[in-house]
Amino acid sequence: MDLTFVARNTTLTDAMKEYAVKRLAKLDRRFREPAPVQLEVRKESTRNEDQRYVAEVTIRLKGSMVRCEERGPTPYAAIDAVEQTLDSRIRRWKAQFDRRRREGSRLKESVMSQLAEVPAPEAETGEEASELTNGKVVKVKHHAVTPMSVEDAAAQMELLGHSFYVFLNDKSKAINVVYRRMDQDYGLIVPQPGLKP
Repeated sequence: MDLTFVARNTTLTDAMKEYAVKRLAKLDRRFREPAPVQLEVRKESTRNEDQRYVAEVTIRLKGSMVRCEERGPTPYAAIDAVEQTLDSRIRRWKAQFDRRRREGSRLKESVMSQLAEVPAPEAETGEEASELTNGKVVKVKHHAVTPMSVEDAAAQMELLGHSFYVFLNDKSKAINVVYRRMDQDYGLIVPQPGLKP
């Protein structure tokens, strides 16, 4: 595993780095080849001390990216949580792909060729929903839109752990949004100029 560390508002000691390497090395079994992994640990000012530390892992695959973020009262707890959630997310995505195998999805085929076969553990941990903000824009993210199919966009959304994904539809050449519905199926938003809400 090619692991790089980033610390924000905190210091990563050698002991923390060794712990992170040991925990995240478990993810190596999920990939057929070593993948570049970035671990960012940051300390945030929160009222809830149990969510003070954030561990964010980004894994860059060929043509895709897997990202996960978890919180904890200590950097160690946040690293534990992010490793468990990321492992669970990859396992669920792989199982879903196996169930819904479709032709013509280059992204899915590319990602699947990089994932290794690993048996699922007996118990699966659930992901907790994050708290909502007070209705104001608190973060701006820049997102490069690349041409892809709706199926590839849905696969990328699942790998990132988001509930929606903005992309450039390779057929219509228009910006679209794919999203996960409450019934766990997908929806597609196709903006139309001049239509009233």
